[in-house]
Amino acid sequence: MLFAIIVGFILYSSWPLITGKTIILETRPYDPFDLIRGNYLQIGYEIGQISYQGNLEEGDIVYVYLSEDDSGISRYKDISLIKPKSGDFIKGKVVKIRANTISVEYGIEQYFIERGTRVERGNMEVEVKVNSFGQGRIVRITKDGKQID
Repeated sequence: MLFAIIVGFILYSSWPLITGKTIILETRPYDPFDLIRGNYLQIGYEIGQISYQGNLEEGDIVYVYLSEDDSGISRYKDISLIKPKSGDFIKGKVVKIRANTISVEYGIEQYFIERGTRVERGNMEVEVKVNSFGQGRIVRITKDGKQID
């Protein structure tokens, strides 16, 4: 029984990696390390701060439609409370509302890195696999075209 629970948890966590479509997201300047948890990058995404006028509340689950620009970066296109039937989108949660801006978290804001890895402050590009339910998992992070291991 315990084995089935563990396998189920691993499969649930890995499902976006197995079935997802790869998208590239641009980041905002980030804090290189989480002081409490150690070797975790705290990542802020461009799509984490969205200009929005409408009827959303903190805690709402939203689906952010994405469109790929000429350089291959997926950028904010629209937002909905209803899961899209098609197209590129990612599922998030509204965590803060300020004036005409909402903050959305997608569950991909932290990334474990090996001890001793040096990461300079600045913008990065993050490859994320997103499955048909909008769940995302980080596949790879690059800075200035070089992969961060």
